[in-house]
Amino acid sequence: MTSTGRGEDIKRLASKALSKGYQLTESSIKILLERKNPDELLDRLLSWIKSSRPGTILIEPGVVMDFLRTIDGERPPEEQVAKTASFRIKSTSYSDVWIEGSTEEFRLYFTVRYQRIREIFERRGISVYSPSELREQGLKEAYIIGMVSEVRAVKNGYSVVVEDPKGVWRIIVPKGDRNLEERVEDLLPDMVVTMRVRMRASVLVAQDILLPDVPPVPQRRLSGPDVNVCIISDIHVGSSRFNEELFNDFLEWLSSDEDEASKTCFLVINGDLVDGVYIYPGQENELALPSLNKQFEKASELLKKIPERVTVIYVPGNHEPVRKALPQPPIQHRYRELLGQHNGLVYVGNPAWISFDGIEFLVFHGQTLDDVIQSGSRFSYSTIHRDAAALLEFVLRTRHLAPTYGVVTPLLPLRDDPLMISEVPVVFATGHIHVAAQSLYRGVHLVNTGTWQEQTKFQASLGLEPTVGTAAILNLRSMRLSIKKFG
Repeated sequence: MTSTGRGEDIKRLASKALSKGYQLTESSIKILLERKNPDELLDRLLSWIKSSRPGTILIEPGVVMDFLRTIDGERPPEEQVAKTASFRIKSTSYSDVWIEGSTEEFRLYFTVRYQRIREIFERRGISVYSPSELREQGLKEAYIIGMVSEVRAVKNGYSVVVEDPKGVWRIIVPKGDRNLEERVEDLLPDMVVTMRVRMRASVLVAQDILLPDVPPVPQRRLSGPDVNVCIISDIHVGSSRFNEELFNDFLEWLSSDEDEASKTCFLVINGDLVDGVYIYPGQENELALPSLNKQFEKASELLKKIPERVTVIYVPGNHEPVRKALPQPPIQHRYRELLGQHNGLVYVGNPAWISFDGIEFLVFHGQTLDDVIQSGSRFSYSTIHRDAAALLEFVLRTRHLAPTYGVVTPLLPLRDDPLMISEVPVVFATGHIHVAAQSLYRGVHLVNTGTWQEQTKFQASLGLEPTVGTAAILNLRSMRLSIKKFG
């Protein structure tokens, strides 16, 4: 094929994808061109993305390779099938993502966030405008949408600065309506929100503030398998504060004939299986096992006690030796070798979308909960043992796992933005903050799974009181979610 012919093929495939709402990178197109019938293959790829990767806009090489594995008959580890019930890993591994670090990448990242959340509002039947359109069309009152840039108190209320692709705008929120004032106090930089505003002498005055939120999840018929999914997090093997006795109680229970234990066929480890090294100030003084190798070897010894009927799915957290920026890939192969292949361990990225017999779980270690706590005035570490469920509800309602950008947790500016909560999960599970909590919001089960590590000196300095020795258990038939306490 001549270079001219290949160039025309690249343009043809790019135009075809664009006409259907997708953007193919040149590297992705070249992969398709190496196969027979690339046009037909592209059609199959787009159909697969629509069903398996909803919300994907930018098609990078990793997505294409995942698709090709499915049609070539390969089965990656994350697509194994349990012995008693089916499950499917819907998210990618995030192993092959890359960025250049350019200003343009960040501009596109925030533009995509704005556009996708705007679509959520429009699906709710809310007609939203840019503030510039109010002036152009002479509208006196309407819903406007923007990304929050600044919130500050002024003499008679609050000044909220929002941005959109057309400019920067200031909205005044007057005092007097306590409900409205509370909504303003919840606003964080980079959140995309809608405001009902009224034009008063060229000043935009807020009448209401709306988050993207989630619609009610339909109640599931009680016809699923009588199987339990157990979720734990923050074990911290290797820490001198790791409560091995309680964890062994949990493992003993998991292997027992007790009714709830015998029904448990899946165990999700939602981050921080090991304590890692150099994670927080003074950690070296609280390590019982000072090297990662020894920590994973000890973890392997513990995981051997898990019965064979249980499929273990391992999501990394901030203490694992993986990329700290979100999204995170699974742990590296050299550490997998130290863990061994207990029960066909399934390694996934963070966050992970997992479907258990059609029940959608969004499993996220929860690093960005720190960003939310430290950015606003509503939540604090000293009271998070009471407010953890409200914190998860807030994040869900923003429809983004990182509502505010770059306070503590590094994020990769990926145009596909896997931290968007594009779909509505049935279960939203987090860890990281070491507090056990659960609630139900519009049919979505919210759960934070506590920890197996006693309070560290660093946590004590923050006033954080951990919930030690807890596991969340959800039955796929009854949809009953409970937190089991050990010790």
